[in-house]
Amino acid sequence: MTKVESKPSQRLIGVYRGEQEETIYERVDDGGDERHADLRVSKTLHARQGDFYALLPPRDDIHYVSTVSKGPSVSIHLLANDTACVWRHKFDPEQGTVEAFRSGYSNAPCEEEVA
Repeated sequence: MTKVESKPSQRLIGVYRGEQEETIYERVDDGGDERHADLRVSKTLHARQGDFYALLPPRDDIHYVSTVSKGPSVSIHLLANDTACVWRHKFDPEQGTVEAFRSGYSNAPCEEEVA
């Protein structure tokens, strides 16, 4: 299971269809090892069709969304920045690993830079 963290920017999420559960993690280590993280669940949100909520960085940066309805869920994420070329991090709480990545979801190339 992979969790995603992005650089600070406020996010607003609205559930259009189905139900989703948002698990928000808190980092409990000092962050000194860029490839390792100790995480704990800080809160869980359950959202149904028509619900919306904000994820506020840096407190809510590490999070995981899963569908909990019988059918598919659809949510709309309003971001305060373009995340296509922003360096982000994938967290695996069970393994304690962290991996830098860029989503690359853009029709324009990202500038070359190192994470």
